[in-house]
Amino acid sequence: MNRVVFLVKQKGRVVDAAGRSLDGRGPKWYRYGSSKHPFVCGDRDDSAVVVEDCASACCASNICSAVALLGTNLLTEHIEVLKQYDRVFVALDKDATDKAITMVRTLHSHVPTRLMVLHTDLKNMEKDERNDFLRSHINR
Repeated sequence: MNRVVFLVKQKGRVVDAAGRSLDGRGPKWYRYGSSKHPFVCGDRDDSAVVVEDCASACCASNICSAVALLGTNLLTEHIEVLKQYDRVFVALDKDATDKAITMVRTLHSHVPTRLMVLHTDLKNMEKDERNDFLRSHINR
């Protein structure tokens, strides 16, 4: 399908995959299975940043764990994964800020949660800019 594919794992076992089109044909993102499990990248257990897609999660994973919703809807399965962290930061794309605010309110009853307002998607930032942005929010 000419896609870069990200494996979605649950407890070390592959349960699904998400693929990003490399040539613009078909949908930008394609979910190969029907799992509701998010894509998780990184192994920090103290803080996680919630993002929309796998590419953004990979970009953030050198600073904290990143959980990609594979969209902008927060599911019960996502909440269960996020409850394992000490702190959660929601960093959805600028056009989903209203959803991000609602997500922060929902998650806050399960785990301390804060909003990260993005002016540029994490995956589109230069590495130093992205790292500085993430550290400035996580280290507060």
